[in-house]
Amino acid sequence: MNKGYIDIHSHILYDVDDGAGTVEESVRMMKALAVAGFSVSFATPHNMPGNDRGALLSRCRERIRGITEKAGDMLTGYSILPGAENYFDATLDRGEASDYFIPLGDSDTFLVEIPFIGEVSLHLSALRRSGLRCIIAHVERYADVVQDPNKAYLFKQAGFLLQMNIGSLIGIYGFDVMKAAGRILNAGIIDILATDIHDIAHADVVLSKGLERVKALLPPRQVTKVLRDMPASAAHSRPDKPRTEEADLPRVR
Repeated sequence: MNKGYIDIHSHILYDVDDGAGTVEESVRMMKALAVAGFSVSFATPHNMPGNDRGALLSRCRERIRGITEKAGDMLTGYSILPGAENYFDATLDRGEASDYFIPLGDSDTFLVEIPFIGEVSLHLSALRRSGLRCIIAHVERYADVVQDPNKAYLFKQAGFLLQMNIGSLIGIYGFDVMKAAGRILNAGIIDILATDIHDIAHADVVLSKGLERVKALLPPRQVTKVLRDMPASAAHSRPDKPRTEEADLPRVR
C-alpha cells in the first residue's frame, strides 16, 4: 500500500558500491519498498573524497534508468532519485567537500556520514564551518553516541537534521546500537527514519520487522512525520538554524 513514504538513504543501485549486486536485485528491493508503503527512494551510494562527482552521478543515473526499464509497468509511479552518502571528517574543509559532495536529488541538502570511531564533536565542528545543509546519516551508530546517547544532541546543536536507520531498532547492528537507538528515538530528536538497505535480505528484514517495531514505538502521526513529511521537506528546505545553548535541550533517558 502506497503511503507516500520517502527513503532518503539506500544502496539500491546495482554494481555501484556495496549495495545491490544485479539489476534484478535492485528491482526486488524496489518492489519490497513499494509493498511497505514507500513511493520514493534516494539512491545514496558511498561517496568519498577524491571521487569524480560527475562520473558517480552519471553512473547513478545510468543505473536508475536500468532499474526503471527492468521494472517496467510492475512499479509504475515509484521513483528513484540520485543522491549519495557523502563521507566527511575533520581533515577536510569546505572546498574539498564542495568538490565531491552530491546532494539529494535537485536540492542543496546533503546526506553525510562521519567516521564511526572517535569524538563526533571534532567532525561536527568542521562540518558546521562548511555552512552546508546536512542530514547526518545513522546518528545512532557512531561509537561515541553508542557509548553516550546524549551526544546525539551535539548534532542538533550544530544545526543538522538526524537520520536513524530503521534496522537499528531491531538489533541489526548489535544490542548496544539498538539500546542507544531506542533511547534517542524516545527523546524525540530523530527527524528522519530511513532503511540504509544494501541487499534484498536486508530489505526484507528492515521492511517487515523494522517497520513493525517503528509502528509499535511511535504514534501514527509521528510515523508519518519521520517517514514521509520530514524526508520530503528536508530535500527542499533549510534545516533549523544551529542551536548553541545546551540548556535548551532535554536529555536522553
